[in-house]
Amino acid sequence: MLIRLGIGNDDLRIWHIIDTYPPGYGGGAAVTTRDICRLLAARGHEVRVLCAEAGEGAPYSLRVEDDHGVRVERINLPHSVGCDPDGWAMGVMEWRAHERRVAVMIDGLMDRWRPDLVDYHTARPFGEECLMAVARRGAPIVATMHEGWLVCPRLMWLRSPTGTACEGTSAGRCLECLYSYYDGTRARAALKLPWRLLKLGVFPAWRLWRRSQARRVVSAVFARSDYIARMARPHIAGEVRHIALGINLEGLPAERPVRPRTPFRFGFIGGAQTNKGMGSVLDASARLNGEGLAFEVHIWGPGLEDAEGEIARRGLGDRVFCRGMYRSEERWRVFNEMDVALMATTVCEPHGRVPYEARAVGAPTIAPAVGGLADSIRDGIDGLLFRFRDTEDLTRQMRRVLAEPGLFQSLAANLGPVEGVEAGIAEIERFYFDVLDRKSGGRAV
Repeated sequence: MLIRLGIGNDDLRIWHIIDTYPPGYGGGAAVTTRDICRLLAARGHEVRVLCAEAGEGAPYSLRVEDDHGVRVERINLPHSVGCDPDGWAMGVMEWRAHERRVAVMIDGLMDRWRPDLVDYHTARPFGEECLMAVARRGAPIVATMHEGWLVCPRLMWLRSPTGTACEGTSAGRCLECLYSYYDGTRARAALKLPWRLLKLGVFPAWRLWRRSQARRVVSAVFARSDYIARMARPHIAGEVRHIALGINLEGLPAERPVRPRTPFRFGFIGGAQTNKGMGSVLDASARLNGEGLAFEVHIWGPGLEDAEGEIARRGLGDRVFCRGMYRSEERWRVFNEMDVALMATTVCEPHGRVPYEARAVGAPTIAPAVGGLADSIRDGIDGLLFRFRDTEDLTRQMRRVLAEPGLFQSLAANLGPVEGVEAGIAEIERFYFDVLDRKSGGRAV
């Protein structure tokens, strides 16, 4: 076992770097990272987080706060966070200037505090230079892959221009993705290519090369699903280990509501985010409503301020209800209000937390058969899968639970137990020590 003198035999200084950290909205990656950090701190490790935010202070200014023993350092990047997190609109010169600021920031922070290990969860506003700056200081880097940033320049393994699931990244496929923008067909993309080459120049190709350089400084990868591990292994020199992390079950109520309700209730928590597919859910609901089936759809999440118009346009005012945002500690109440959870993601969801949280309260999930979702749902046994980006097939599966006798009861009865996050934390901790042992040649330092 590696021993670092100064803070105890098994205690580490661990620096987590991520786009956003709660309470800011960051989806499942942010919530999962917060759970990991808090539990590692509770186990005696010194844990810090570096993340980006869009605040009102000066660009690149630092704001520090404490989160249950975790020191959170938030860097203000108002022009990057949310608007253009990957910096694709900047161009080479502006992006390089930004990366130089990132390198200075990393150096300054590491001058004041030296981590034993960096866990990089993807911080797109910090770019590839973030990893390289850390590596220059000699800190081992583990990458926790919540999605595909390390190997996929489009982040979610969704091929452009066709919008199909990626079968595996390569230089040629990635360049095709970067010099097109979901035009629908390769013919349309080819017509636009001369203009895009003039507009974008070498910036996308250069960033693709930079991404390959950043991968080389990563010692090992922790993949949150089998799917991520399969997609990453051909491109990562170090170990890629799938760790089934589980979910935070804190506050899970012992009692479950009587299901199904009358009328039957679907729940959708993607809000109006484009990649979550609310439009497909509304279109499927309109078709089922036209067939005279009785049901409700309750929608939670961001961006619902303008959704009422879309709902009214489809004649769903008495079927679909916008519920707005909810705090993470309210999630069990939200999932308990569903009979079946819906997912309609339009990207290759790498893992997907929804099926696990819904399962924890006894609700099956209907989701597209893509990415990590196909690994987490047993189609026809404890949930239903539909063809990726196929609204007709989503409609068919929703119709089945409404009209097929005994189907819902069978799916709900087959839901297995959900693993808590604590077991996964112990395995992550072992993974860290394995990486540090290999890095030091098995010698105490």
